[in-house]
Amino acid sequence: MKKLLLGFILDLILTSSLFALPLTALIFQQSAELAKKVSAWNKQCGDKSSYDETCMKKRSRLSGELGQFVSLVNDELESLRDISPDASDDFVKEVNGRRKIMELEVRNALYIIKCLGVAASERQCSAESAAIDVEKTALQAEYKQTHAVFDGTWISIPVTVSPRPKKP
Repeated sequence: MKKLLLGFILDLILTSSLFALPLTALIFQQSAELAKKVSAWNKQCGDKSSYDETCMKKRSRLSGELGQFVSLVNDELESLRDISPDASDDFVKEVNGRRKIMELEVRNALYIIKCLGVAASERQCSAESAAIDVEKTALQAEYKQTHAVFDGTWISIPVTVSPRPKKP
């Protein structure tokens, strides 16, 4: 009886994992959701003083969500590091493409955490934004080949950040 129950539980776990949403697809969903939140923050708070308490709280909460997102993407990156030496060339190509996309998602999120509420003219933020745009353009060409297995569309967090208002 114990063997039967254990076998049933193992079958249930394995079956449910086959139908689980892949982590990459979940990351794409989170990225799209965070992009909307960043856009909403920019519309509501992008031109307000850095002393606006409501906007500062929202920025802090949004930065926390972006930090959790980075942690989630790092989990995916960890799973993409160990490729079997016996893996097919197509599989290796797909994994390497997914890894590049995930690395860009991390770079994008960290950029937003760093530059949310900072003046667009600030050199470091504007240079990073331009570099992310270049990398994203290059990866979009690879995307269809390297990530065709997933049905989701890659929507990276946008790299535009509203300028910080001048102090009164």
